[in-house]
Amino acid sequence: MGSRSVYLPYTAGVLAAAAFSDETVRAHFTFKEFIFIREEIDDVVARMDKPSLAAFSNYCWNTEYNKRLAAAIKRKYPGCVVVFGGHNVPDDSSFLRDYSYIDILCHGEGERTAQKLMRALAVGDPLDEVPNISFRRGGDFVRTRTEAQCALDFPSPYLEGWFDKIVDENPEISFNAILETSRGCPNKCAYCDWGVLNAKVRAFPFERIQAEIRWFSAHKIAFVWGADANFGLYNRDLTIADELVRAKTETGYPERMRMNYAKDRFENVFAIVKKFKECDFDRLGATLSFQSMSPIVLKNIGRTNRDLDFYKKLLTKYNSEGMKTYSELILGLPGETYESFTEGVCALFDLGQHFVFEVYECILLPNSEMGKKAYREKHGIKTVRSEMIRPHFNETNFNIPEYNEIIVETNTMSREMWVASMVFHYLAKAFHGNGLLRVFALYLRHEMNVPYIDFYNKLTAYLASERSLFTSKVYYEITRHQTEISLGAYRKRLVFEPCGSMVWLDHEYLVLHALSQTDSFFEEMRPFLRSFGIRDDVFDDLFDYQKNILRRPDNAYAEIRLRYDVHSFLQHIYQNDPRPLMPKKHLLKLRDGNFQNNWADFGKYVLWYGKMGWASYKDEVAEEPLND
Repeated sequence: MGSRSVYLPYTAGVLAAAAFSDETVRAHFTFKEFIFIREEIDDVVARMDKPSLAAFSNYCWNTEYNKRLAAAIKRKYPGCVVVFGGHNVPDDSSFLRDYSYIDILCHGEGERTAQKLMRALAVGDPLDEVPNISFRRGGDFVRTRTEAQCALDFPSPYLEGWFDKIVDENPEISFNAILETSRGCPNKCAYCDWGVLNAKVRAFPFERIQAEIRWFSAHKIAFVWGADANFGLYNRDLTIADELVRAKTETGYPERMRMNYAKDRFENVFAIVKKFKECDFDRLGATLSFQSMSPIVLKNIGRTNRDLDFYKKLLTKYNSEGMKTYSELILGLPGETYESFTEGVCALFDLGQHFVFEVYECILLPNSEMGKKAYREKHGIKTVRSEMIRPHFNETNFNIPEYNEIIVETNTMSREMWVASMVFHYLAKAFHGNGLLRVFALYLRHEMNVPYIDFYNKLTAYLASERSLFTSKVYYEITRHQTEISLGAYRKRLVFEPCGSMVWLDHEYLVLHALSQTDSFFEEMRPFLRSFGIRDDVFDDLFDYQKNILRRPDNAYAEIRLRYDVHSFLQHIYQNDPRPLMPKKHLLKLRDGNFQNNWADFGKYVLWYGKMGWASYKDEVAEEPLND
């Protein structure tokens, strides 16, 4: 199979562990295997031996594959009972109506449902008594009673040995795992389906979590993703963080950790992120999520944010400790406009979030409040079925495409404005977050009072009007790409040939092109930057600094003669402590402390792994005074 990274099938594992903890299930069923790698369908079916039950956990990344595999199993073994559950299964009977090869649907949390279903199938009890399922009876669809799953007393698949064989028999695979310390979410955001289960937040026993962390270390698990909706919500999460840090420090495993942090327990989250930073555990840092900066949108989606001054102080605190943060927005939420969205992106910069921010397409989840017909009609929501793009992979790796239903139009945002908003965000990520022109944007904001929104709107207009520029050609390519997505058309893969066949996100694609033609890029940008009327000597310093500070695989070291303290001026802004640009003749020496001398490694380690917003500039900076 070759060296690769694979997630252990936690959801399937916890369902199997719960079901087979029942004596009746163990007496009537023999567990065969987990199917957790996207193998060829025919190969999977060929090694099956008259299966009586095939169960599928579905999410956006595997539903289409599961459908094809289930259909193939049913063709060869028509007596096999096919069960579908998971987040991508709607809370109705539509999957039974649309897919004849599916026999039973499970709705909501599945551990107790799976156990009761398998027990009923084993002894021939009526399915009517199994809660939270749908099935066919004659020409009708039957939906059984809804029953909330309150207790989390089912066994751990890690501790019960369900994954031991997988790890032991595949030493060439670097395995990742899921850690679930609590379940449920107190929030009811309309776009999300975590809060609609109507079950309070429940905590797994600390001893279980502690033992699972020891299992991760013993089995050399490389990466652990925290499945909690709000890690840091409880004070005990600080102790769990200590257990994770202790495991990494003593054994080296897990190598990395990623959590979904609580949005309202800032003291706990800060303490946890600091613990993780000290052992290089969570390399993305804290999430400061907004989803939208518009009060109208927040009201529509049932979400509240703290005031912006609070977040600015919080960012300052993180920055002063050298701790990373990133922010998240969602495009396509009801009530958003082009103006409110683009101003929201630039508001992040005014808060001090200059490096990494993510903008996600608004996926319409079937079991969310937003997915309900009445909500969609109220807000004029229109969607397209859009193929999932897997950036940073070879596109030939996935021969069965997966899809999301994404919102591309609402009462307040036309499809054309959705495209323009998405393009604006990619330009902002390339030019500001990834640093192509961040130096000028910061100078103009703090020394000439040019709002970020004006700078990036004018940049967009410049690229749109100067069609002969090679940068403009990339801009129009990105615009066409986003237009295709908005229409549900084939999503063209953006491949930068010097990096091989790897697929890139739009802003990464733009950055790679700009850095590969640095001289041409900056000469193309010069007239635009000159249009702001910056004094000549200041402009020359900013221009030289901006051009030479950027990391690229053909420039490990640079020296520039400056008349102003550009570097320290910017460092103060990054700390939310802006000070005036001051005269200071000096020689600035810029060195890339982690130089990657070819495009493939640069793309992988700087642009992808390094989240280039944090890694875009040379990191070893020294200066010598000049007397002339």
